[in-house]
Amino acid sequence: MRTLQRGSAMIEGLTAITIFSLGILGVVGLQASVLENNAQSQFRAEASYLAQEIIGIATADAANATCYTVPTAGACTNPAAEAFVVDWQTRVLDTLPGSDEELPAVTLDADGTFTVTLQWKRQTDDTWNNYVSTTNIQ
Repeated sequence: MRTLQRGSAMIEGLTAITIFSLGILGVVGLQASVLENNAQSQFRAEASYLAQEIIGIATADAANATCYTVPTAGACTNPAAEAFVVDWQTRVLDTLPGSDEELPAVTLDADGTFTVTLQWKRQTDDTWNNYVSTTNIQ
């Protein structure tokens, strides 16, 4: 006797579509995660560039290194340094989201340790991101 099996092709097809759909959903989730990490990477690279920029200028003008602190540590007699710091702060605020809430800080210790601290937070983030760079200026 012959046994009739009807509908087995439909069940196999629906199972294949379900498995394929789950795979596609996984790929979409992975792509969203990659895009998020890419955006965070861009902000880290920008923060690194901005920190290294002010460190480089302060190192090149070591005699006036206190003029490059934020907020300004004292009386600065170098108008070019003051103008650079104002421009630098503006670029930090324009580049890093949320940095107007946690303003950039640049300090110079008595032993010549020059520290740049940048913080940012996107509206979609729950936590603050920090970038700290330290060097010694003699």
